Amino acid sequence: MTTTRMIGLGSMGAGMARNLLAGGFALTVDDLAPDRVAALAAAGATAATPGPVTEDVVILSLPAPQHVEAVCLGADGLLARMQAGAALVNASTVDLAMARQLGEACAERGVLYVDGPVTGAADGAAAGALIFMCGASEEALAAVRPQLEAMGEDVVHLGPAPAGTASKLLTNMLWFIHVTALSDSLSLAARCGVDIDRYAALVQGGNCAANSWVARHDLPNILADDDDPSFTLALCVKDLRLIGELESEVGYASDLTAAARARFAEALERFGPETGELAVTRIAETAAATSIRSRR
Repeated sequence: MTTTRMIGLGSMGAGMARNLLAGGFALTVDDLAPDRVAALAAAGATAATPGPVTEDVVILSLPAPQHVEAVCLGADGLLARMQAGAALVNASTVDLAMARQLGEACAERGVLYVDGPVTGAADGAAAGALIFMCGASEEALAAVRPQLEAMGEDVVHLGPAPAGTASKLLTNMLWFIHVTALSDSLSLAARCGVDIDRYAALVQGGNCAANSWVARHDLPNILADDDDPSFTLALCVKDLRLIGELESEVGYASDLTAAARARFAEALERFGPETGELAVTRIAETAAATSIRSRR
C-alpha cells in the first residue's frame, strides 16, 4: 500500500489530510501544534515521529517560503531523511526561487518533485474540491496523482517546475484584484442608492459579465459581515509581496497588482495581520462613507 505523509495541518492541510484518510490512504501527519496532530490521529492517521521519513509520498501545506525552507532543507531536514525514489509535493505558496531550490534539492536526493500549490480555499480543502496547479515531470505527477485526486476536483499539469508556483501566484493576483474591484463596485452601488442584496444577486447571476468564483464565494461572506479568518490579511500581503517579486523577475509590473497591494497593506495596518482577508473591503466602505453589509 502506498504510504503518505502530510506536513502542515492548518486551515488547508487539515482538510486535505481528512480527504486522504477518506480515500483509504495510510497517512502519517506532522504539525507543530499537538492538538492538530491529535485530531487527525483520532480520525485514523498516525502521528509522525523523529527519524527517517519512509513514506512514499510527502505533501507540504505550510504558510510561507521560510517554513518550507526550515522543514525541508538543512542537514537534518525533511529531504535528508526521505528515501530516494519517494515523491515530494509542495502544496504551499512560495516564491519562484524557493520552488526552484526545492526542486534542485529533490533532484540531488533522488526524490521526485511536484511543485503543486492549490486553489479553492479552506472550504474547498474540506470538501475535496481543490484544484492542484502542478509543475512537474510526467513521472513525478503520475506518482502522486492518486493522492491529489483524493484531495481535489482537478489536477492541472502546467509544465515543469516552477510552473505550479507561478500559476498559483498569478491566480492569487487575479483574486486580490477582483476582491478590491468588487468592494469598490459595491460601495459605488450603495452610494447610488442601489439595493445591495439585489445588486449582489445580479453580480452572481450566471450570465452577468461580473460573475466569477470570487463573486460566488466571497460576496456572501461580505454581505454576512464575515471577513473569513481562514485566510488572513498577513497571508494576502505575503502573497502580494511574492507576486511583486515574480513581476520584478520577469520585468513587467502590473499597476493593478500595485493598487491591490496598497489596499491590502492599508487593511493590514488598520485591522491587524490575523484579521480575515475580506476586511479589505472595509477600506472602500470607509472611503465611500457607506456600508455594503447586508441590512437583513
